[in-house]
Amino acid sequence: MIALDPRTTVVAGDWHGNTPWAAAAISHAGMSGARTILHLGDYGFTFEARFVDAVEQALSVHDMQLLFVRGNHDDTGYLEKLDRDREGCGIVSPRVRHLRDGLRLALGDEIAVALGGAASIDRSGRLAGVSWWPDEITSQAAIEQALADGPAQIVMAHDCPAGVDLALDPRFGAYFEDKDPGVLDYCEENRLRLWGVATELRPRLWLHGHYHRLSTGSIDQDDGRETAVIGLDCDGTSMERNLVWLEQTT
Repeated sequence: MIALDPRTTVVAGDWHGNTPWAAAAISHAGMSGARTILHLGDYGFTFEARFVDAVEQALSVHDMQLLFVRGNHDDTGYLEKLDRDREGCGIVSPRVRHLRDGLRLALGDEIAVALGGAASIDRSGRLAGVSWWPDEITSQAAIEQALADGPAQIVMAHDCPAGVDLALDPRFGAYFEDKDPGVLDYCEENRLRLWGVATELRPRLWLHGHYHRLSTGSIDQDDGRETAVIGLDCDGTSMERNLVWLEQTT
């Protein structure tokens, strides 16, 4: 199992293959003492060579590594073809690894599970296999595996479970529902799947991206405990909204 020091680990929201932003975010984290970035998906989009090379170079300057979960805007075909290391991670470059859905990490004394995937509300305006991938949502097999592997204190996901108020503008959803009837149910299906994970695993913390906003929420568990839910903002906003130190989430 991969073991990380939470004191030198930074969590990042969506970068969308944005090379200048990625390089700046890595530099910002590295100059503050980070050695690992845990990225919550929508990381590399189509993984163009310019982006992959620039990230590798920026990480090498600060002797860092980056581990990412799969977002809905990460090319699943590319990820499936990657060579894997002994932990089962996909090797993008020497310092960058893809955390397959269900893979677990040790973060200090806690266990974290990676659970990528989400639904694209704008799928009707994208091209299958090029800018939208039909297998984008979190698979039922990955969910079953995550549950079968036992307790975890942290979930590193791209999507947010159902039941957490994201305070989204209803006009945004209505616009895409009008263009693609049923897309809101499609999006909610993924969130409901993740709600099942959250209520069965009962982690103390759920981290996600996807919604392009910094947000906090919670899930009340039936045993009286609470799962804190933190969503991170995306590229083009600010480092304070896009990055958070793992220790600050406790």
